[in-house]
Amino acid sequence: ELGRGGAAVTAGRRAALAAPADTGLLVRLAAAQQIAEKPRAALAAARRGLSLDPASTELHLALGAAFDAVHALETAGRALDRAGRLRPGDAAVLAEHGRLCERAGLTERAAALLQRALAARPDDGDSWVALGRAALRRGDAAWAGRCARRALRLAPGLPPGLLLAGAVREAQGADGEALALYDRVIAAAPGLGTGFSRRAMLLLRRAMGDAPPPRQPSGKRRLSVSTLGHAGRFGNQLLQYGYLRICAECNGMELETPDWIGRPLYGLDDPLPGPPLPSLHEEDCGVPALLDGRALAGAGGHDVVGYFCGDTAPLAPHRERFRALFTPVGAVAERATAALDGLRARGRTLVAIHLRRGDFGRNDRFWIAPEGWYLDWLAGVWTVLDRPVLYLATDAPELADRFARYRPVLAGDLGAPLPGAEFFTDHWILSRADHVAVSNSSFSVTAALLNPALRAALRPDRERARLVPFDPWNGPVLLP
Repeated sequence: ELGRGGAAVTAGRRAALAAPADTGLLVRLAAAQQIAEKPRAALAAARRGLSLDPASTELHLALGAAFDAVHALETAGRALDRAGRLRPGDAAVLAEHGRLCERAGLTERAAALLQRALAARPDDGDSWVALGRAALRRGDAAWAGRCARRALRLAPGLPPGLLLAGAVREAQGADGEALALYDRVIAAAPGLGTGFSRRAMLLLRRAMGDAPPPRQPSGKRRLSVSTLGHAGRFGNQLLQYGYLRICAECNGMELETPDWIGRPLYGLDDPLPGPPLPSLHEEDCGVPALLDGRALAGAGGHDVVGYFCGDTAPLAPHRERFRALFTPVGAVAERATAALDGLRARGRTLVAIHLRRGDFGRNDRFWIAPEGWYLDWLAGVWTVLDRPVLYLATDAPELADRFARYRPVLAGDLGAPLPGAEFFTDHWILSRADHVAVSNSSFSVTAALLNPALRAALRPDRERARLVPFDPWNGPVLLP
């Protein structure tokens, strides 16, 4: 899809250059930029079009969608208000505005707008899902369930519809049915964080008991990360939490987080999100300055959204605090210690390789490095290491056959997996190994960040077609 979006962007740019005054082309270009996940370019296209035709409903709608994509929700709302005034009762405008309000936590307004949109266009599955989420937020699980069923009748297998249905069954105490729905979401859209997170939380709670209760708010200035657990999977979630928790501490703020996997694994007890805060994208909130204790005007009192996969250098002075945040607790710590002790008993030098497959390889952004690069590296270092033992962290255990000469150890060799967090042993061993070779994945890069005694870290480099040394504390989390 990203590839097709890129082709559409290229075609749209060429057409806009050939006919620079054609606002219809700019509307289509903005839409293509959105599909290609380039919302700031979509903003530029919509603004250029509005400079030519300030009364274009389509361009105000495109502008609102682009602002929504960069989480400037208040500005997006103003653009959609303008579109609504230009074309009262338009179903597309009402639906876009209603979905925006639902994401912003404006439940009552969202419900009113979405009901009007669906009265005009009842075949909009995404709007049924948004209306259901608003109903669930009000505590009306029965109405939310009806919305989920409508959405899934329109689009069977629609991941947001399945997520809503799972959340409804979870709210009604039918955890087994909820888990089955979340498993369907993971199979259909493995990169979607919400299904991964809800499945993990349900199974962990069943196996380990309840996580520590959230603290009561202290009254400090608030910083929120309401999308934690929804935007990205485990590695992304650690980055989001770690960056923003440290930003909050450096500026006398208090971080608020929803229920997420860090609570049971690491005993984190931050307050739950309070009343909705204005949304701010990570690129607009001045993270390096916040990490230096220089809170920017407006940076406090916001709900910050982002993946935090850029340069880690600004976080490096806080590495000890970052590591301390993610210290396993209770029964999780006992499992972690037993797994590491069992592995250390097999040799002196621990070498860990991460081979991520599963949800990777579906587009060019999340590319897969061939196993041969890792084998080439091992061949060059293995004989000079002191009693090395190889650990293979992977969601594709069949790859162990490629490494048979090194007799690799897998998570299953070190004990039963942690229900809901079956990946935890892999991440823990990567965070404690002496030599680590990561994938181009935030999962293993965060493990390298957490590793206090790392002797060597390597990552795949597409340009050089091999593994190259890198400093996890001085560079981007992901390479293009």
